[in-house]
Amino acid sequence: MLTTIAWILASLSLVVIIFIIVRKFPSLAILNVENIPGEKETKFKEKIIRQRVERDFNRLGNSLDRWCRRLGGMISGFLKRYYQHLTKKRNDLRRQKKLTFIEKREKISVLFNKAKVAMSLEKYEEAEKHLIEIISLDAKRLNAFLELAESYRLRKSFREAKETLEHALKLAQQLSRDPEMLEGVVLAEIRFSLAWICFQLGLQTEALEYGRQALDAEPNNPRYLDLILSLSIMKKDKKSALDAWQRLASVNPENNKLPELHAKIEELPD
Repeated sequence: MLTTIAWILASLSLVVIIFIIVRKFPSLAILNVENIPGEKETKFKEKIIRQRVERDFNRLGNSLDRWCRRLGGMISGFLKRYYQHLTKKRNDLRRQKKLTFIEKREKISVLFNKAKVAMSLEKYEEAEKHLIEIISLDAKRLNAFLELAESYRLRKSFREAKETLEHALKLAQQLSRDPEMLEGVVLAEIRFSLAWICFQLGLQTEALEYGRQALDAEPNNPRYLDLILSLSIMKKDKKSALDAWQRLASVNPENNKLPELHAKIEELPD
């Protein structure tokens, strides 16, 4: 690909230089030869043109030589930097593979702290970098996937957040056989997060499905009920909306949105 780019740039440079030369050709046509004897006029004009063309092509050759050298230097520099970058990555991976269990755990702890600081400063791309490095060290570090999804959510990169949460959900289901490996993460929370993200993406049916799965695990969670209620209203499902409203009013009667939500339910067709 880099070779192709180099040829394209060289070709464009050649076209530009030739274009400049061609633009100068009309000036040769208006060369003042009125004072030259008629029989020598044509030959002299041809000689002048030939000499001018030779000079221009010599300049063209020199310009192309300089351009090629400059372009070659740029490409060479880029390739050198890219090679150094790949070499560093390779060496980093080799060092990671040689880390002991304790060293890896300590490095993950440091990276988590860096990610948290970056998140607090709204440097989400930097946080993403640290979290991905954690995942490269431990592909089953569930909290890293959840924090990564959160960094995407805060950046409003909802599709990336959805993909990350879906992977986290599958991983959590695998780890659920050993509760200690879940690190205090509740499956219902992951499903609720997925429901919220799907809601933001306009995927109402998918959002409702994830929301109901979360609600099955925690029937009285007001956040889950609130989301189910909002989705049911959007889908004009009056029965589901009224059921969610009643349950929400029961577990969270202080919710200031209850009257407004009930009014919206009343406006839905039966």
